[in-house]
Amino acid sequence: MSPATRPARPASPARGEARLTAILDATVAILETEGYPGLSTRRIAELARASKETIYSRFGDRDGLLAAVILREAAATNEGLGAALHAPAGAPLRPALLAAVTGLLRLLTGPRSLALNRTAIAGLPAEPRLGGLLLAHGRHTTGPLFEAMLTRAHDEGELHCPDAADAFTVLYGLAVRDAQIVALLAGPTWDEATIGTRAAEAVELFYRLYGR
Repeated sequence: MSPATRPARPASPARGEARLTAILDATVAILETEGYPGLSTRRIAELARASKETIYSRFGDRDGLLAAVILREAAATNEGLGAALHAPAGAPLRPALLAAVTGLLRLLTGPRSLALNRTAIAGLPAEPRLGGLLLAHGRHTTGPLFEAMLTRAHDEGELHCPDAADAFTVLYGLAVRDAQIVALLAGPTWDEATIGTRAAEAVELFYRLYGR
């Protein structure tokens, strides 16, 4: 069999995953430097050294690509919340809640999240769906996990918050406040010490309101 007719070997899973990561990284890099107007499959393919066909087959269109970026950014916070929900019954949830709030603040004030939010803001009013993607694949995936954790803490007697959705709104307000707005205006100036202090203060205030 000649080299011209020899079947191509399928890409290894690790290589395929690395290529997808490169595509997502390229998407964020373009958003940070050029904004949404510069986000074309041609530019992404060039930066990621991938084919446009790979991008289309894996993500469909720009909305699918942005949804994947948003989900990836929220993944660390969501995984931490999921792990806490599977902790042994009766284990204190406050340390896990503090870690989750810290992760949430790190996410919301990080450069990638800021780039996505600036993209959504810049798209208004012509492209309102971009903000919808942030909600659908960001807060609307993370929020239910926080609520499930608060429900568990209520059921186990650690907190008194019969309305978990309302309690999460309070926790979110205590933690985030103006953090993301300040970061959007001034840039990603939130360091780990600042994030840790804000998260600890938020959880302390939350437990004063809802603790038993």
